[in-house]
Amino acid sequence: MPSEPADTMHEVTEVAVIRHRDLGVLLLHSADRRWHFPDSTVRVGEPWDESLRRAVRSVTGIRDLTIGRVLLIQNFGPGEVDQRPHFGIFLLCTTHAPDVAGAHRWVRDVAELERLELFHPLVADLVGWALDDRSGDR
Repeated sequence: MPSEPADTMHEVTEVAVIRHRDLGVLLLHSADRRWHFPDSTVRVGEPWDESLRRAVRSVTGIRDLTIGRVLLIQNFGPGEVDQRPHFGIFLLCTTHAPDVAGAHRWVRDVAELERLELFHPLVADLVGWALDDRSGDR
């Protein structure tokens, strides 16, 4: 069996776009990534959902994460979000937990994003899509 060319290797990062029925969409803040969503790089041999729940719990303290539908799958070239090529799988998630650890904010309206320095322009689109989605309110 021929080996795969080097340019077909990608990291896969699953990204939790977390919505709370009353508070809005969760954004985290860090100096190097500005305002962003919690995420996890998928590791070989670890179930993807466990990986995402573990990562979200470690940075936010959220223990009741419900993973819903895929909002977007995006292919990022080298240097766009990391040095290596990346696939980002953005998942609409929900929580009922109002308390979150670390530097964060809940966004209730996309207009709030205008004065924030976002990690990537897609953050604004994803916040808007999550706010418009009412399926997580049940």
